[in-house]
Amino acid sequence: MTTATIGAATTRKRVIAVWVSSRTRTGVRATSVVRDTATEIDRRSKLVTRMNGSHRVLIIEEGAGLWGAQRYLLRLAPLLEARGFQQILAAPYECATAQAWRETGRPQVNLEIPSERSIRGDDGTISVKLSLREAVRTLGAGRRIASLVRITGADVIHANSHWSHGEAVIASQLARRPVVLHLHEENEPDMVGRLRGLAVLGADASIAVSEAVARSLPSRATRRTVVIRNGIDPVAMSPGARDPAVRSEMAFSVDSPVVLALSRLDPRKGVDHVIRAVAGLPQDLADTCLAIAGAPSLDPENGARLQSLGSKLLGERVRFLGPRSDVRELLRAADTLVLASTLEGLPLSVLEAQACGLPVVAYPTAGIPEVVIHEETGLLAAPSSVVDLTGQLARVLRDASLRNHLSVQGRERVLRESTLDRQADLQAKLLRSLVGGRGSR
Repeated sequence: MTTATIGAATTRKRVIAVWVSSRTRTGVRATSVVRDTATEIDRRSKLVTRMNGSHRVLIIEEGAGLWGAQRYLLRLAPLLEARGFQQILAAPYECATAQAWRETGRPQVNLEIPSERSIRGDDGTISVKLSLREAVRTLGAGRRIASLVRITGADVIHANSHWSHGEAVIASQLARRPVVLHLHEENEPDMVGRLRGLAVLGADASIAVSEAVARSLPSRATRRTVVIRNGIDPVAMSPGARDPAVRSEMAFSVDSPVVLALSRLDPRKGVDHVIRAVAGLPQDLADTCLAIAGAPSLDPENGARLQSLGSKLLGERVRFLGPRSDVRELLRAADTLVLASTLEGLPLSVLEAQACGLPVVAYPTAGIPEVVIHEETGLLAAPSSVVDLTGQLARVLRDASLRNHLSVQGRERVLRESTLDRQADLQAKLLRSLVGGRGSR
């Protein structure tokens, strides 16, 4: 099987780099770099053979990590292919998502973007200078994306990351192709939020992962948004026996209750609240252990602060596990999942826990109350209240019948409303309407 991975870079002579990766029958991959003109790359792009009867989607992804918003792309890709959509990823060549995408054998084009982007100064306020810089960068990126649309023969643009939204709308106008934006978290009422609202108004369609995300937009933008909730594979994520080896990584004693947090160590994820909540459990639960699995913070100092706080309040009862690929095994080995984020869309970790039959305790942030119905499919604590978070954790850890009820109802809700197949059906329907309704502007 041969896979073409095409990378585009703009220079004065419009020189473009093309990576062609060949996977042999033995699984060995050889990569060569070919530099050529825009005309030649257009010919070489035919290496990415269009599937019969398929439409091409150019996915724009600029996120640095492989987090929930990026993992969903990898999970959904084969299902959308089965529904007639061939997907080409446009992302920085070395980013984690691009690397994971290429490992699946799917085509990827290189999208050169600045490594750091912000319109806020060191004091956190909006900077006029930085805003002008990002406006110029957005226009430039829009032109580069439009070029990639033409090169790949894409029928529709799908912008999956925040910075890409405005760029993709510009590219849509230049390349005369429809664009859909994917909104993965609540919109905040600041300048960035207003700009995102304008991008939604300029797009052909936008997907919000929850009703809460859609409502967070300006009212005119909300009306132009369709809600397609995240989904998961209930076969891959399902109840099962605990792995003793995994359990031993999460707790100092096999008999101790285990609370699991699946979260990056970013400030908005509320890991400090989780640590304090577990530390505040009553005496009969004083041996409860906390396992925290997730990528490091983009702010290394925050990760260090959390490590220090955990050591101070919980000692050997806290385990920082780092990034993990065995999410199902972690969920099966725990007694409850806890999430204390203050900014979300619809967390995959909550859906994965419910699918595995693990009770969920969370703050009612963004779309979480749409899937965690209090005392039915999980427990909700009062917003930002560590005291109530402690109380809800104590309830679920003490009451086996409550855990069983939440486990059964949570999985049934996933099977009914949050499967990956359902998400793929809805997204394919939207893409089909865009391609069918306006092949070009």
